[in-house]
Amino acid sequence: MRLFSPPKSPMGPSRLESVGVATLGGVQVSLTLLEKLLDGTSIPFVKGAVGTALEVIKIAKDIQSDLEDCDNLIKRTTSLLIVILDSLKGKTEDEIPSHLKRGVERLSTSFQEVLSDLRIIEKRVRKRSSVGYAKAILYHFDNMEKLKGCSSKLEWAVAEFQVTSRVDACLMDLERYEELRKEVQEVQEGQAKIEAKIDDGQMKIQDGQVKIQDGQVKIQEGLDEIRDAVKDKISGSSPLSLPSTVMPASPRIFGREMYINQVVQLLLSSTSTRVPILGPGGMGKTSAALNAVHDSRVIERFGLNRRWVPSEQATSVPLFTELIAKGIGLPPSKSNDRFSEIVAALEKFDATLIVLFDNFETIWDIEGEQSAIANILARLASIPSVSFIITMRGIQHPASDLIDWTSPRLPLLTSLEMDPAQAAFVKISPDSEGDPHLPELLRELDCMPLAITLMAKLAEVGETITELLSQWKQEQVKLLSQPGGDRTSSIEVSIRLSLMISPVRMNADAIPLLSVLARLPGGASLAQLPTICPSITGWKAALRVLRTAALVYDSPDKTAVRMLSPIRSYVLLYHPIAYGPLQDLRNAYYKLADKGLVSEEAPNLDDVQAELSKEEINLDTIILDALCSADSKGEAIRATIGYSTYLNRTQPRVNVIEAAIQIARDTSSAQLASCLECYGDILRFQSRFDAAYIALEEAVEMHIQTGRISSASYCLWSIGDMLLDQNRFEEAWSKVEEARRRCMEIDSPRGAVACLFLLGNIYEAQGKFDIAISTLEETKSQCVRLGERLGQANCLRALGKVYFAQGQYEAALSVATEAKLAYAELRSPRGTAHTLLLLGGIHYNQGQYSEAYSAAEEARSVFSGLGTALHAADSLILMGNVLLKQGRYDEVYPRAKEAKDAYTRVGHLQGIPDSLTLLGDVYLQEGKIDMAYTALKEAKLRFTQCNRGWYGSMRLADCNRALGKIYRLQGQYDDAIKVLEEARATYSTQSRKKPDGDECTREIELALQERDNCENVGEKSVVSSVID
Repeated sequence: MRLFSPPKSPMGPSRLESVGVATLGGVQVSLTLLEKLLDGTSIPFVKGAVGTALEVIKIAKDIQSDLEDCDNLIKRTTSLLIVILDSLKGKTEDEIPSHLKRGVERLSTSFQEVLSDLRIIEKRVRKRSSVGYAKAILYHFDNMEKLKGCSSKLEWAVAEFQVTSRVDACLMDLERYEELRKEVQEVQEGQAKIEAKIDDGQMKIQDGQVKIQDGQVKIQEGLDEIRDAVKDKISGSSPLSLPSTVMPASPRIFGREMYINQVVQLLLSSTSTRVPILGPGGMGKTSAALNAVHDSRVIERFGLNRRWVPSEQATSVPLFTELIAKGIGLPPSKSNDRFSEIVAALEKFDATLIVLFDNFETIWDIEGEQSAIANILARLASIPSVSFIITMRGIQHPASDLIDWTSPRLPLLTSLEMDPAQAAFVKISPDSEGDPHLPELLRELDCMPLAITLMAKLAEVGETITELLSQWKQEQVKLLSQPGGDRTSSIEVSIRLSLMISPVRMNADAIPLLSVLARLPGGASLAQLPTICPSITGWKAALRVLRTAALVYDSPDKTAVRMLSPIRSYVLLYHPIAYGPLQDLRNAYYKLADKGLVSEEAPNLDDVQAELSKEEINLDTIILDALCSADSKGEAIRATIGYSTYLNRTQPRVNVIEAAIQIARDTSSAQLASCLECYGDILRFQSRFDAAYIALEEAVEMHIQTGRISSASYCLWSIGDMLLDQNRFEEAWSKVEEARRRCMEIDSPRGAVACLFLLGNIYEAQGKFDIAISTLEETKSQCVRLGERLGQANCLRALGKVYFAQGQYEAALSVATEAKLAYAELRSPRGTAHTLLLLGGIHYNQGQYSEAYSAAEEARSVFSGLGTALHAADSLILMGNVLLKQGRYDEVYPRAKEAKDAYTRVGHLQGIPDSLTLLGDVYLQEGKIDMAYTALKEAKLRFTQCNRGWYGSMRLADCNRALGKIYRLQGQYDDAIKVLEEARATYSTQSRKKPDGDECTREIELALQERDNCENVGEKSVVSSVID
């Protein structure tokens, strides 16, 4: 591209004019040109400006290999010098007017500001290798922004200089008017020649359109031509040419059908509609808008009068108006009031027109121009024949004080549901259909449409879903970013654009708050934000900004704010949290985790667990991160113990406590013992008895070594409880007695009472009901003496279980009802729910199915509210058995399967066979013999492995009874008789199970009778064949 070549002055060639033409083929040409300019002038203020510019280009040249925007800066610097020298051609220092001197001095100041920024960049580039990777990344992006700022300063400086200089000169000397006309004519002729050579009018866009002062009526025509000349010189003698505004085709879209239909309905609702499509970046706003305007109903209404204005191509208000003009089909014009031409044309339009303003946030975000853009949009909205759609990042409707946006307003465009997300992925990568890991990958991406598209393209070229899932967990957002990509091909570019909008940039607390929120994948509670980030005093205003930019969004109940996974990944990578806010965040969650240590008898236990259940994802993330860091490991380990204690009461898992154990082995024996104690409790709850035994035994030894006898006693008690679950009654009794003895040695009566209570449970499990009752009664008496009201209620419930096992239902009902009242007085929903479950079992065995179902349903509701999935599943099993007795088979299946899923999820192996038995029973009742057999055989195997005392024996007997019936129906009479006799023998030990034993007897009799009949038929067949 050639620089503007000024016409020859009638006053003769200037000393500076010989360097007025140059070809910018590279940096060296620019340097050579400026060095000649520096040597060729003796005017001090000009020499100073040129010298500064030369220094700018030299620095830009040095860092050019690192930052591609340097070349653009070099070109603009050289162009600016040409404009300066052209304005001074043929003049000595004395002949230069004062207004031109001031203009050159202002330009020199601009050069100095640019030079200052470049020196900062140069310094950063030189020490790049000595800083960390994260800081180098931050420097890189900041350097890019500074370079763009430098280019903008020079671009506006040259526009200001040209306009001011030309207009002032014209006003001071009207005699130059004819000379300027000739100059314009010459430039236009050169322009016409260039236009013939360019391809479809694609030329460089020049932002700096100028405004001529109003009121100069006599010279208006001359000023118009001066404006055109200045514009041409700034753009290198190239005509203004805008990119094509042809409406793009509608892309294939999934899961947005209802949303698009809403948009269409709004567009058709009246003659003039204004529809904003808002939401975070990468959600498919443009795709939704294009699908709406290409809808057959919209085409029928508007025909060809559907226009597209790509707002991201506008970097100034004049250019935006020119884009609108081109979008609606107006011819080129030299008018200085282009928007009035647009309005006049639209008001004369004899049909309805719809305009799609795409990516409107780009023009809306230009600093200082929002009022002008709002007025343009409002004026368009006032034209009856004009409808428009805007697509815009964020949640805020632009110019809502001036524009009545069409109601009802559309909801924000957010992530896809799972089914359409999978459909969108498979459309691009058909080989991925049916991959079992695809849902997990999509959940990792939060079903964000742009992320889905980019990930699917990787799968399309051969990456498996498993490989992509692994790569995403390692690389995160970098996996979906292409070098040189734009907002549609790079997730990083899309997110960066959202971070660059002016409200975010102008709020000093926005990015620091975003960095804190990115550390909370489960979302941040609004009530806890002051505690989470105390150093960010302006968090409320910052949060409003982040919401407006759609960088965060509110949870459905409006109590927390969350961030999409790709945005969170980007922020963690490029905007890491500072040390101070990180410590504040950790301390807040350490205190929250410590609440998990609250006693089971504490009146606020359920409130604490409800609070912790909402923060599980965040606690996992923060504690695991802290355990891996170099500092505060002791605090992190303590937090782990509290958090894992809570988990053991709700949904036990060991990932966090196992990490803490590895750290504690190198730090603190006392903390290691506590970790092992907590670890052992979780393992035994998951029926991982061998590993639990090892962990608890090691904890006992370490507690004793550190003098913590009370903790050692608890571990012994826990081992005894675990051995009880395994029917290892003698070993269990021994461990509990040892624990009781140690509690008495250290004068811990409450510990001793807890051990006595467990001994009563051991006797119950052994079927020693009389001893169990006396032991529990003694325990209750000691609880009364100690004032342990919760212990008294627990003893009543345990006594109810013993009476229930004996079939003494009236006695069981009496003490269970008393226990329920006691729990209610203590405001213990957990104890109440357990008692309701016991009452439901009593009613069930008495044939009172409605009462049984109501009690189980209420228990499930309480357990679910407490986050206790295991006992909620127990309630479902009882509900399923009631429904089975009532013949409501279709209602049994979902409850049995939900219970099985819950047992599997929490790792409670003892509960799974209960759900399998229930499924087997309902299959059997419906005649699905093969399915019943499969479920019951698996249940029997699991019951055998679990070894659950008298209760497990009864459940195994139930399983054998059902299998016996199946064997009989299949003609396997010997197998049927064997398992039915096993079941009957077990039932005979419990008087309350006599009806079940009687049923086994009837089934055995039927099996024997049917077997005999088959044998008789076989004998008759043999006799007949011999006679024949």
